[in-house]
Amino acid sequence: MEEILQRVSLRTGIEPIYLADKWLLINPLSQEDIFSIYQEGNRKLILMNDGPMTSLLRATLYTLIEMGGYYAEWDVSSLES
Repeated sequence: MEEILQRVSLRTGIEPIYLADKWLLINPLSQEDIFSIYQEGNRKLILMNDGPMTSLLRATLYTLIEMGGYYAEWDVSSLES
């Protein structure tokens, strides 16, 4: 996790903030460009945002792919009953 956050920080110039059990990445130039990231198990990261795809989120996904990872979108609206 630390290596991922370091690479994202180098790519974007934004320092992650640790809050409780997750990391927050916040673009100081855009209040809508914010998301959280946390680790689930040994091999899974969860990235959560409440809005559209942003520059910061896109940069993080590109970083994960460069490091050999992949991602899948998860539609949480299917969980709401």
